[in-house]
Amino acid sequence: MSRGGPVNRCFDVAFLGLCLTAGVARAGGSPENVLLIIDPLDRRSLQLGHHYKAVRDIPDSNVLYMEPGATNFASFAQFNLAALFATIKERGLAEQIDYIVIAPADVFFVSAPGLVIDGCSPVTRFSLSGAYSLAFMADEVLAGGMGVLTPNRYYSGTDAPRAFDSEIRWLNGFPSDSPDARRYFIGAMLGYTGQRGNTPSELFDMIDRSAAVDGVRPPGTFYFMQTTDQARSGPRHGAYPAAVASIVSLGGQAEHQMAVLPNGRHDCLGVMTGIASLDVPSADMTILPGAFCDHLTSFAGMFDTGSQTKMSHWIASGASGTWGTVQEPCNYPGKFPHARMHLYYFQGMSLGESVFRAVSAVPFQGLLYGDPITRPHDHVPTVTVVNPPEGPVSGTINLTQSGTTTKPGASVVEFDLLVDGKRYDRVFFFQTLTLDSTLLSDGWHDMRVLGYDSTDVRSTGTWVGPLVVNNRGRSASIGGATFSGNWNTAFTFDLDAAGSGLREVRLLQHGRVVAASKASPASLTVHGWTLGAGVSRLQAEALYADGMRVRSAPVEVTVSFSGATPSGQPPVASDYSVHVKPGDDALVELPHTFDDRDVPVGFEILTSPAKASVIPGPEGPFRLIRAGAGATGMDTMTFRVTSATGDSNVATVRILYSPCVADFNGDARVDTLDFIAFLNAFTSGDLRADVNDDGTVTTLDFIQYLNLWNAGCL
Repeated sequence: MSRGGPVNRCFDVAFLGLCLTAGVARAGGSPENVLLIIDPLDRRSLQLGHHYKAVRDIPDSNVLYMEPGATNFASFAQFNLAALFATIKERGLAEQIDYIVIAPADVFFVSAPGLVIDGCSPVTRFSLSGAYSLAFMADEVLAGGMGVLTPNRYYSGTDAPRAFDSEIRWLNGFPSDSPDARRYFIGAMLGYTGQRGNTPSELFDMIDRSAAVDGVRPPGTFYFMQTTDQARSGPRHGAYPAAVASIVSLGGQAEHQMAVLPNGRHDCLGVMTGIASLDVPSADMTILPGAFCDHLTSFAGMFDTGSQTKMSHWIASGASGTWGTVQEPCNYPGKFPHARMHLYYFQGMSLGESVFRAVSAVPFQGLLYGDPITRPHDHVPTVTVVNPPEGPVSGTINLTQSGTTTKPGASVVEFDLLVDGKRYDRVFFFQTLTLDSTLLSDGWHDMRVLGYDSTDVRSTGTWVGPLVVNNRGRSASIGGATFSGNWNTAFTFDLDAAGSGLREVRLLQHGRVVAASKASPASLTVHGWTLGAGVSRLQAEALYADGMRVRSAPVEVTVSFSGATPSGQPPVASDYSVHVKPGDDALVELPHTFDDRDVPVGFEILTSPAKASVIPGPEGPFRLIRAGAGATGMDTMTFRVTSATGDSNVATVRILYSPCVADFNGDARVDTLDFIAFLNAFTSGDLRADVNDDGTVTTLDFIQYLNLWNAGCL
């Protein structure tokens, strides 16, 4: 069932038209639509990624610790994209993720020679953000022969805004079932930290100002600058008069000037110009928070050459987003945002949506840089839950929600209920949200209610609150004495769990396992260097024999970007268990701790699993495995962490192949309650009912589950 499709509650005849037309797409401008990639071995990626997560309140479930780049696009598709899709599937986020946001890194492109045809200049690299945007088209790209101006099907030649949705196949800017329609993510880099990129301070400021300006609708002017550089200004300046007229007609301010920059102006909501070299930092102008600025030149995103002004100058001077190419794009207007970009932005779309809708060619070389979910011109709805749950809940609960918006002529018409980032219910404004808590594990959960307005922008507001479930008498807890320190600090936490069938307890950081023990209670230690600088949320997680994972309420730990003298001790690795479905990919952590920032570490696989293959890729504290189609029972993979101060102990990853599908509610029995839980998920279109794993919930899933339920579990 697609994210935009109506749910089964559309039985009220009076609202049949609303059910058929509402929810075609949802905005990609809320934190719940972001999957954030953080490199666990890059200290700046950790620090800035954690800051972005905290400022934007991105759910823990939406953080993926993985090296973001690869040696070439074939390796990128084989490892990074496979790991990305495996993570989205395992966490049940397919209906939510629209944006792939890469924490600031020291890599900005993926090598890709010979895959794309360009008669003007050979294409040998893709931008890192573009490589993720093309995730759904990777096989087409790898087959070769695509033209450099392959159309971006989300692009629109009209002024009309349209909320982006990665589940929708797009053609000419509209949803379509045509074979020519395509799906995308909106990929973006928060920043580049290498030479000619931005300083950490500049990126901290960009993140803070971008989040602070959401929904403010600041006064100011969009400036469209026509320069004498025909090669760079010419491709766009013919579109400037219409863009200015459209913005002004909607009550905004915009100017078309004959100059390089709007000198003397201190109200810049955006600047679009065209020139190879310009002095942005010294210009007599003020770029306002939330602004998008670019200068359409060949090497703005090519940080490994000193030629031409880099896109990073715009961020340093106050912008929230910019666009450039990582290689010579030749004089193709379709490789850069059309002037309508600022019109879409002014109408309330997020920065990433506005840019992507205004670039007519797929972004092979185009780098989207900055915070893509910035939405200063949006009317962000206010969402309220009048009866949030207090204390542990069981069985079915109902939530009464409401939403308001200041957008003239609009109202909040639809609501989603998310738990741990995953959608569990969708209703219209006249209905009540319902949650069958037996579908969840016991313990603490992140609960959110998202409200969408009635416009094509689908502006989104969010209510956030905790949810504690107790259906099976299981729980997990975490305690500690130290919650702040530096890289060398040894943070020790006391973990405990209750309930029968306990297999192990683990320490999680934003969902990734950083330490584990088979015994409970347990004291587990992890160093600040392993966690990374910034504010992190840690939880205790208890794993039970039936595959259920129960989590504690989170605690916050703050690690400063500093360190003293390390202990001189070698790394310590942890055993732990992971559940993998037969035939599926899984990104498996290699949990460890170490406190010496000056000593590089390596991760060595000593024995590979017998029933799964290890996919070649980056050799950080993770591995991508692919389970055999017939894998059953338990498997193992052993590893150790190597360093100049000594090697760690040998640790074992226990791979448990798929708990029984028929045990739908995870209580280690197959009975009527499982059938009821499946039926509830099936009738609401929940993708957990997609038993045959074809991406939709249909009668075929019902038939297959019925057969599995009748067979029971061995």
